[in-house]
Amino acid sequence: MNALWTAYLFHIKEQIRTKGFRITSIVISILILGYFAYNHFSSNEEKVLVTVINTSKYYSLDDKLLKENIEGLQLHSEQIKNEEKEQQKIKDQDLDHLIVIKEQDSVPVVNYYYHRSPDPTVMFAFTTQLQQQYLSKVSTEHALSQEVVTELFQNIPVEETMLAENNGSLGIVYVFIFLMYTFIIMFGQGVAMSITGEKSTRVMEVMITKIKPIYMLFAKILSSLTAGLIQVSVFLLSGYLAYLIGWINKDLFSIFGFGLDLSQVNAGLIIGFIFFFACGYLVYALCFAALGSVISRTEDLGSVMGPVMVLVVGALMVGIKTMMDPTGGLVTFSTYFPFFSPIVAYSKFVMGEISTLELLISGAVLIISIGLLAYAASRIYVKGVMVYGEKFKWSQLTAMLKK
Repeated sequence: MNALWTAYLFHIKEQIRTKGFRITSIVISILILGYFAYNHFSSNEEKVLVTVINTSKYYSLDDKLLKENIEGLQLHSEQIKNEEKEQQKIKDQDLDHLIVIKEQDSVPVVNYYYHRSPDPTVMFAFTTQLQQQYLSKVSTEHALSQEVVTELFQNIPVEETMLAENNGSLGIVYVFIFLMYTFIIMFGQGVAMSITGEKSTRVMEVMITKIKPIYMLFAKILSSLTAGLIQVSVFLLSGYLAYLIGWINKDLFSIFGFGLDLSQVNAGLIIGFIFFFACGYLVYALCFAALGSVISRTEDLGSVMGPVMVLVVGALMVGIKTMMDPTGGLVTFSTYFPFFSPIVAYSKFVMGEISTLELLISGAVLIISIGLLAYAASRIYVKGVMVYGEKFKWSQLTAMLKK
């Protein structure tokens, strides 16, 4: 164990001291702070440019009420002859929205133009006013009593009741999926490249005379895991710093449109994050290390890593599907499939869509799978690090496991 500890300390110091590790940590931390700073300062100055072309005879809009419902609204009125000109402004992104109000059979008709995605807030504010004015016009024409008019304008009360154990947070799930995917790509492939590089430079021949190959294998994997957790901690601390400065409004906080409820972050979520994050990395790192050990040239690494990369992308896609449909058949299967379960099981845990028993079974299957992968990877690694010059064949893995 002393040899393993020595190798682990050597690799972790080597990774942390590299310029790439330090530059990546600093640059991404600055980008995180910059993102929150931009959202904070730009939110106060954001303008919603809307042009209205009203050709109806009876309907007028209350600009003051519209500005109360649409934050940052800048409203302009144009004539019908300028409709094509205003549409071109939207194509050139010089205008956000164009509202054209017409009348057909004494009923207001709205044509809504936008660049790529509509804004429900804008449409709701305009259509609500028009609806009220139309009802008022109809009630006057038919001489309806004030009591009837009041009932027509009565809002229908809606009482919302959530039945999930907790309300979950798509923002937390999104951040976890993004970090897991990026971490596996960066550090998992880094393990394979490091092993292949040592083989191609013949450094491995010197190292195995000083330390057992299996110690080198787990020292590399565990040191990369530690370095990754340190880097993730730096990124999260950058976000926490932005929160302390006041750049994050926890009541309206979102990540790329996904709401993130910071009040849900507790000890259970943090422990679950660390567990599934570490297990997810170990599953793929063991595969990367085993395949990297049987390659003699670094340029051959890409072709061999194909199946593992397919699994990584598959885990990402299933993780995104979990955010939309956490109870689907594919998601249920992926909860216990060790290559997908780190992302899927934790996502369902955050969203409150998994029972304690299911979570424990998923974690147990994951740990057993890591043990089996570690056994297989160690057998392949011990034999593969001294194989040179041969073109890799998948049948070799079976032979290495049997020897």
